[in-house]
Amino acid sequence: MELRDIEIFLTLAEELHFTRTAERLHVTQARVSQAIKKQERRIGAALFERNNRNVALTPIDQRLFDDRTSLSARSSTPNPSCWQWGQPTR
Repeated sequence: MELRDIEIFLTLAEELHFTRTAERLHVTQARVSQAIKKQERRIGAALFERNNRNVALTPIDQRLFDDRTSLSARSSTPNPSCWQWGQPTR
């Protein structure tokens, strides 16, 4: 799975709106739809309940969103044990 597809998924889960997601990420609405359909095919389940007016998280989508946001938060926080690798030794 591409990093951009994950970013689209997370943004759509936050926005719950395809057009706002596309605008926020500076992509087309079709790109958002394609990325979500690709992810749904990959896991074999719908990630969002959607109709002409609403987008809502499915239970599996909520779980994936929670897992991915916690992973994203951990990856963006520097690990102090890694800092020593960049330090000069004496």
